Amino acid sequence: MMSLLKKRFLKTIAILVLGVVCLSATAGLLLNKFVTKDLLEQKIEESINAEISIGAVEVSLFALPAKVVISDVSLMPKGVSDPSMAELHISELSLSVGWLGLFQKHIDVTHIGVHEADIKITYYKDGSTSLGRLFESPDEDGKKNKQAEQIEGGADRGFNINDQGDFVTSLGGLSISDTRIDLVLEEMEMQLACEDLNIDLSAIQIDPNDLASSNQAELTARSLIRLYSLKGDHYGDLDMDGVARVDLFNVSTGKMEPEVDGAFSLSEVSWLSTKMPFVSRAWEQLSVLEKVGLGVGKAPERASFGRSKSIAAHYHLGRIDLLKALSIWVADWEIAMLGGGWLNTQTNQHKVKAELVASKKASALMASTIYKGLELLPKQIRSSVTNDVRENLMREDRLVVKIKSSGNFSDPKIRPDGKIVDISKASRGAAEDLLKEKAGSLLRGLLK
Repeated sequence: MMSLLKKRFLKTIAILVLGVVCLSATAGLLLNKFVTKDLLEQKIEESINAEISIGAVEVSLFALPAKVVISDVSLMPKGVSDPSMAELHISELSLSVGWLGLFQKHIDVTHIGVHEADIKITYYKDGSTSLGRLFESPDEDGKKNKQAEQIEGGADRGFNINDQGDFVTSLGGLSISDTRIDLVLEEMEMQLACEDLNIDLSAIQIDPNDLASSNQAELTARSLIRLYSLKGDHYGDLDMDGVARVDLFNVSTGKMEPEVDGAFSLSEVSWLSTKMPFVSRAWEQLSVLEKVGLGVGKAPERASFGRSKSIAAHYHLGRIDLLKALSIWVADWEIAMLGGGWLNTQTNQHKVKAELVASKKASALMASTIYKGLELLPKQIRSSVTNDVRENLMREDRLVVKIKSSGNFSDPKIRPDGKIVDISKASRGAAEDLLKEKAGSLLRGLLK
């Protein structure tokens, strides 16, 4: 009897296993038959304001996890059918999904891979982006579909994690490799060419009902970023490599608003052009040293990065806040942008305090020249003027000029931040004080 029950149990298990295999095979065949590039192109174009071209689609349900590979994806503005005009092209997009989790309302994405993408993005002066416009809802009867803008309460368009409260999404990892991004910032009149971009995002698990503790990920990134003006001037290269902490969503609203805290090292090949408005106008501020008898010549063509050779910053909604000082060497001078400064890439506004600090060797030579000039002053006023120079122009053994910059970053307003001693004016003032003192003494003597 027991033997018979055992055989029946094993037979039942075998039937169940065979059924799962058959269902999986059938699902695999159906998916391969119906999930075609033509169907994907049709469905995607029905939901966005762009043309899309897909080279091939490969679906594998038998792999664990299931895998979808989409090759040669091109996204173009409406009316453009030439993939060479694409604003986004991805050689290979792979998606690995644990599909069994869907029965439990759990999206288990074990990995997303983007390989050899070429992306062109323009940030317009009105705050919109060229890529964002491609993903807008398509036109209906020649008019823009306003349905998303007519949501009760005037809610903004876009993905909101709060609308996905029944799901918990696991992302095993995101990798972007060998990618290029051309980014045009209209308001800042700059173009950023990000070459050899490689990004890895660590595993995360997003629970819409508990974003406060399930919203963070670690990101590692490396890229060579070439900076240009929209007129074609090469403003420099930033060869960056570092780690950042990322909060993907706004915990209060549920909107996708990446917030990044990162520290990125700069390699020896990194440099900036002194034609860059902020650098050139900061250098011009050294003309104030003429007041103490010093002349600083023309700036060299290139500036290099000094001190730690790194950028520590916080990014959110287009605003970059410097968390630590960032220094640039121009000849014998270091332009140190102090922590606490900020730049908004969307509005082109900025506010930075900086110091122009001479090297020890240059400081020694310039200080010697200044003090030799002070020795020509009368003894009665020499001490007062020398103290002013030491207090306002020297820090230990370094010559320092403090500046502040604000307004449009592409056309910055830079001015001295603090007192600059004018030897000739200080000499006249000290002489007048001495004369008044002598005159007062003489007058008091006559009165006696």
